[in-house]
Amino acid sequence: MTKWRNIWPFLGAAVLYTAGNPDYVIIPFVLEPLGLSFWTMFWVVAFIANLEIIGGYFFWRWFVWTWLPKTKPIKETIKMTKSIIDLLIEYGLLGTIEYKIRETFEWATNPNRNFVQFIKRWGHVGMFCLGAESFVSGGRSIGTIACASTKWPRGLYALIIGNFIHIATTIWTWKLFFYLWDKYKLPVIVVGVVFAILIGMNFIRKKLNPPT
Repeated sequence: MTKWRNIWPFLGAAVLYTAGNPDYVIIPFVLEPLGLSFWTMFWVVAFIANLEIIGGYFFWRWFVWTWLPKTKPIKETIKMTKSIIDLLIEYGLLGTIEYKIRETFEWATNPNRNFVQFIKRWGHVGMFCLGAESFVSGGRSIGTIACASTKWPRGLYALIIGNFIHIATTIWTWKLFFYLWDKYKLPVIVVGVVFAILIGMNFIRKKLNPPT
């Protein structure tokens, strides 16, 4: 029973941040094909994205203050040198999920990173900016981790308010993308195929003629 109590939060977090991701899964692959209006999509995504923030907060709080103190540090030999495939082969699905989550936590809480210093300096304003940003993937998650790791649930208020701006920008961006895709599909495909062929030829050439 204790083992499952430690496993299900990781599996839930994996689903939350992959299949349940509003920006890269829910909007383009679920809601956009339904042909919903902007505002209908906005309120649906707002509910899902803010649910992600709240659910993520409880997960990261458990991870930081309950699970992490009871586990051994990641071996130095693992670090960031292994690919997902290597991790799956060596540690299995659950081990890989645990590793990637710990890696995400260490990345988001590294005191040397600019956004970590920004949050400490600007507080609620920093959280609002992380929620609103639409250029760096993961701002919402960084803010959630910061609130959970510092036991600062009130920071979620500013994060959620800023997230409404992020949602509107993301929906507009996807609608623009699908509009351009419908209008210029053939030229985009041709350019993509040519680009892929050029990259493939360059890769093969390097393999056949390695530098001496």
